[in-house]
Amino acid sequence: MNTLRALALFSGFSIAALAGCEDCNKGGATPVATDAGAPSSPLTVVDGGTSALPEGGTINATPLPTASVKAMVNPDQLPPYTGPTGSVEGTITVIGDPAPATPNDFSRCPDAEKTWGHAFREGPPGPNGARPLADALVVVTGYKGFYLPEKNEAKEIRIENCAYTTRALTLTFGQRIEVRNLSKDFWTPMLEPGPSLVLMMATPNGDPTKIYPKKPGHFLLLDRDRKYVSVDVYAFLHPLHTASSTTGYYRIDGLPVGKVKVSTTHSQIDSTAEVELNVLEGVVHKVDLQLKNVNKEAGARASDAGGDAAPRPLR
Repeated sequence: MNTLRALALFSGFSIAALAGCEDCNKGGATPVATDAGAPSSPLTVVDGGTSALPEGGTINATPLPTASVKAMVNPDQLPPYTGPTGSVEGTITVIGDPAPATPNDFSRCPDAEKTWGHAFREGPPGPNGARPLADALVVVTGYKGFYLPEKNEAKEIRIENCAYTTRALTLTFGQRIEVRNLSKDFWTPMLEPGPSLVLMMATPNGDPTKIYPKKPGHFLLLDRDRKYVSVDVYAFLHPLHTASSTTGYYRIDGLPVGKVKVSTTHSQIDSTAEVELNVLEGVVHKVDLQLKNVNKEAGARASDAGGDAAPRPLR
């Protein structure tokens, strides 16, 4: 399953929605959320038809009117959910072939190989052979009759040493990305697809660089001077999403009570997994999910031998 189909399946919006809304983005100042943190205060946007560059803004920072955001995240004008909630947490693991090495050149910064030296990041195998999987996309869907508003204006991603601290970043359409550079070098983060003439600079230990995805869908956060850098960025139309840590751990709070689906996939693994969950008020539900990896070369060998494993190019 490719990333576009995964986004459409897990978020409930169509392929057409992912391809449209060329001018969609939104601004704001604070607060900031990370995948490990819970929402802290209400999201705000520019009212009416006005727009203004926020502090530190660039060409890529033009807030949307409130109506433009609501038209995408709540097209049916459903009421916001205000009832009790629960949580889900667990570990994402992978079985099958190990992650193949990448052909990237890390001579300028050998530490970067720890993050981008292989097609995906995985930990050592446990007693059953499964390895913790980092940067897996985890999404909760299946609720009906209401919408869940986003409560944070931004999602932070950090640069430490020669790498981003994650290779997958999830956010809700309308949120901005804040790139915080904790290294000693200048970085030039850029979002693709995005404006090709905009050059933003993330200064060492300076204010975060603000990036505004202009539509829901899948993006890549790259760096002009570091060709090995590639972070999968997913902009959803709802807030129940996250990415697994380097230990495979994930947690999503604010789940509405009742039946939902918990799903996972990874941009470099042609596999998905999902389970149904009955969310109870105040309960942290434990849900572990597992993906299976079949490398391109292994799939080709299986196909030649009459197997059903399909090759899949690395992205």
